[in-house]
Amino acid sequence: MSSELFIPVPPVKLARKAWVRLFGLLLLALLGAVALALYGYDLYHLRAAVTAYQAAAAQFHTRTEAIHRLSSMEGAFNRYLLDGNSANLGLMQSDQRRIEQLAQQDASAQQDQLLQKMVAAEQKWSTQTVPVIEERKKLTAGQGLPEDFLSRYRAASQDLGTINFEIAADNDQRQAQQALQQAVDQLRWTWLPIPLAGLLAIGIIWLTIHATRSVHHLKQAAESEDDEDEDEDPAGDHGETK
Repeated sequence: MSSELFIPVPPVKLARKAWVRLFGLLLLALLGAVALALYGYDLYHLRAAVTAYQAAAAQFHTRTEAIHRLSSMEGAFNRYLLDGNSANLGLMQSDQRRIEQLAQQDASAQQDQLLQKMVAAEQKWSTQTVPVIEERKKLTAGQGLPEDFLSRYRAASQDLGTINFEIAADNDQRQAQQALQQAVDQLRWTWLPIPLAGLLAIGIIWLTIHATRSVHHLKQAAESEDDEDEDEDPAGDHGETK
């Protein structure tokens, strides 16, 4: 007659195994939440960078138009001094009005310090050119200009500083592009959350199954011990045989 030897697993060991698996389950869930939060933060940062870049691009477009208007003003002024054609004065005034309109078209333009500096430079330049324009009006159009007039024209400061404005606008636009590129670089591993989420899901499922089994085995061990205690009779209950 053969019998199999069954050695029950101690409840302490079962409890330790269940505790370890439950702890692993909580740890994986925490890691998944942290990874999701970090990825969400990167997405938020990218969205903010895209919004900032769109605003910078619109600002750059407005600044570029204003700079072109400044250059057009200078060109019209020089042409007027050379030929005395009053149509060039109309072009100057049109450019002046457009620059001031650009600087007041919305709240963003009103807060743009570089654009406001362009307006201030244009207004100062216009004030400085008034005496020269009035003197040119006294001269006959289509004839050569007197040397004394040319000397005063050369001595007057007629530079609007368009080069400096253009450099500043390009620098701001380049910084916006760099900020956007940095945000994009942070998300270059966009595929990583997919396999990471899969691995975490597999790990959580595996630990959940085995933790449930460990708790079930621990429950069976506790019930088995209770049954054994009930089956045992106290020593005083047995009768003595004579």
